[in-house]
Amino acid sequence: MSLIFRYFKPRILGKPYENIRFGRNYSLSIQNSIKEEHFSDLAKDQAFKQVLDDINKALSSVSIQDSLYNIEEYEEKPYVRKSPEASFGSKRIGWVMLPDWLNEAVLETIKEHDKEIIKQDAKRIYLSLRSTTGYNPNSGIDLKDPIMGPCKSALNTFKRFAQENEVKPHVLEYGNREAIAYLAGYLPISYGPIFNVLTELKSRIPDFSPRNVLDFGTGPGTAIWATHDIWGKSDQNFLGIDTSESMLRTAEKLLSFHSNKDQINNIEFKRYLTYEPHLKHDLVISAFALNELLNDNVRETVLESLWNKTSDILVLIENGTPAGFKIIAEARKKILRMANKQQMNEVESITDETSDKTNRGAHVVAPCPHDGTCPLIASRNWCHFSQRINRPYYLMKTKNVKKDNFEDSKYSYVILRKGKRPTQITVDVDDKRDLTAEAYYWSRLIMPPMKRSEHVVMDYCYIERGIIPKSQGKTPYRDARKSMWGDLFPHEPKKPAVRRLISQRSKQLDVKSQEKDQMRIPSGQKISKKKDLSLIREGRLRKKERENDVGMASILSL
Repeated sequence: MSLIFRYFKPRILGKPYENIRFGRNYSLSIQNSIKEEHFSDLAKDQAFKQVLDDINKALSSVSIQDSLYNIEEYEEKPYVRKSPEASFGSKRIGWVMLPDWLNEAVLETIKEHDKEIIKQDAKRIYLSLRSTTGYNPNSGIDLKDPIMGPCKSALNTFKRFAQENEVKPHVLEYGNREAIAYLAGYLPISYGPIFNVLTELKSRIPDFSPRNVLDFGTGPGTAIWATHDIWGKSDQNFLGIDTSESMLRTAEKLLSFHSNKDQINNIEFKRYLTYEPHLKHDLVISAFALNELLNDNVRETVLESLWNKTSDILVLIENGTPAGFKIIAEARKKILRMANKQQMNEVESITDETSDKTNRGAHVVAPCPHDGTCPLIASRNWCHFSQRINRPYYLMKTKNVKKDNFEDSKYSYVILRKGKRPTQITVDVDDKRDLTAEAYYWSRLIMPPMKRSEHVVMDYCYIERGIIPKSQGKTPYRDARKSMWGDLFPHEPKKPAVRRLISQRSKQLDVKSQEKDQMRIPSGQKISKKKDLSLIREGRLRKKERENDVGMASILSL
């Protein structure tokens, strides 16, 4: 075949293409470029020259060039995944990392100490925190009760053994070793939830910018560093309170590593709160400190002092366990009751020009969309949230972790503000600041949404389970699919929400009818397909009693 092409090549292709030869596999390879004289006839063509002139004039024209290459006209707009309301109510901020200067300060502080001793001390801190706020599934059940008799299964035997050998609640006294272990094993874990809560506070109240900040139980200054990282004002005044002298010295040492560019000038550390009735703070923070107090009486006294020190906002954060949630719920209840009592006793002073927000009651900014009794106290669930943090290298070494460089820190919190709750008004959703008042009445998701076929199941903090179907509309359904645990959800369900099961402790919860209406707990609704066993047993007993009464009546009639 190649011989045929070689023979007919000059005759078929002609003289201009003699330099093109056929190689193996019938492929063409061009050896030399075509000479310019072969295009002389094309260059002399007047029509071709006219086309080239028109192209040059079009490219040199400014008006046409602007219309073709206008950057603003072809600017791509970002794809909106949520509605403005859902974006405003989002609590997700991604992974939280310690600032670079704080990481370097911790490394420089712990590098002079023995790593094995740090691990042992960090383990003692973990056991202490677990003993005071850890989850005990057998709380309230006496497994050694003689009425129960011997254990009937290996699981009950294990539970009884675990309760008998449970670590007793205790609080460590933080010395030098404990302070170093806290830096290496717990500082990033506590920094993440604090940063998340303060970021939500800044998003919910854009006009709020604290100038005087009080951090109760500051430790190594965790809340102070988070506050300065979020607002970052040079004229802020910080006051850190902690009973441990070693912790305060550690905080001062970390401060010495802070960069001169954003130096915190006005900061002071003390061991105890002083009685100064005229000294108020815009922002008062108590993070992971209330659980370390001795008893409830001391806790109530401290809460009253912190509230009296607050001129605007009080933030309380605890571990995301049932015990931590109980502390937050009791503190929320006490402060609201105390603030409302002060409001009733000092109504006359409100009209005074010198009066401030201390005499105007209080309301909850987050996470609750109401100021009534918390309905979750009577449920099997507890209000808590999660924040993913980045584990630094020293934290992974302290915890003996080799693979995962992240951790989910669970926490419960409440943000209280002095003054009345803002009224719900109709707003323009294009302005983000106008959504602040409306967001006070949106439902909070206390569990991750369950995405199902053409509907999303969402658990609200009203002990309700709402369903957002696809038929409700594109915007509500898309917002429901993109919502996360802890978000504020602005859309109401298409159908009335279904009330979830509650425990027997609901009978002990004293909720007024007005508060029930405020919390939107529906009445007369079906509980769920899985009926409560206690209700079934109670119904059977009543049926037997009625049958016995009918039998006795028939006997007496005879």
